[in-house]
Amino acid sequence: MRNTLRKIALTAGAAAAAVTLGATTATAGVAAPTWTVGPNSPETFSASSGTVTLSLNGIPMTCTSSAASGNLASASGTTNVQVGTIAPLTWSNCTSPFGPVTPTADTSTPWKLNANTYSAGVTNGYISGVKATLKVLTCTFTVTGNVVAKYTNSTGVLAVSNNATYKLTVATVTAGCAGIAAVGNNPTYTANYNAVTPSGGTTKPTIVYTP
Repeated sequence: MRNTLRKIALTAGAAAAAVTLGATTATAGVAAPTWTVGPNSPETFSASSGTVTLSLNGIPMTCTSSAASGNLASASGTTNVQVGTIAPLTWSNCTSPFGPVTPTADTSTPWKLNANTYSAGVTNGYISGVKATLKVLTCTFTVTGNVVAKYTNSTGVLAVSNNATYKLTVATVTAGCAGIAAVGNNPTYTANYNAVTPSGGTTKPTIVYTP
C-alpha cells in the first residue's frame, strides 16, 4: 500500500513538473512587444522646426524657429513606453502682441518621448517632463506637463500638439503676469519638428512596433 501511494505521488509530481516546464518553455518562446528604432539603436538625432506657437488666454506667442536634439532607443512594452529623450531644445525670434518673448526650456532632466500606438509607420504618443520659462514684458511664468507627439517614419516629422490628456499647465507666475498668465492656465503648443540624423545626414530615424 505504501509503495502504491509513493508511486502515485511520484507520478503526480512528475506530471506537475512537466506541465510547469511546458508552460515556461511556451512563455519563453513568445517575444515581448517591442518598439524598434532604426537604422541603429541608440540613434542620436537633431530636429528643427519652422514657426512654432504657444497660445495662452488668446495671446499667441510665436517663434520663427525651434531646434532640438536627443536620442532614440529601442524598448520593450505595449503603451507608455519610453523610446527617446530630448535635450537640449531652443527657440529663436519669439514675439507676441505685447512685444518680444524670451522662452527657455529646462532640459536639465531630459524630456521623455513616449510611444502609445503604432499604425502604418506612424507612432502616436507624448512628450513628458516638459518644463519651460517664458518672459514677456514684466511677466515671467513657467509651464510644465506633457504634449502630444506623433512621429511619421516616411517624413521624419515629429508633430507636437495638445489634447485633454496631454497638456501644459502654468505652474508659477510673477506679479507682472496679470492679464497674461495665471497659475492653472493651460497653454497650447504646436510645432512640426523635422528630424534628421547628425552631421548633416539624410537617413531619417524610424520607429516600428512589433506586438
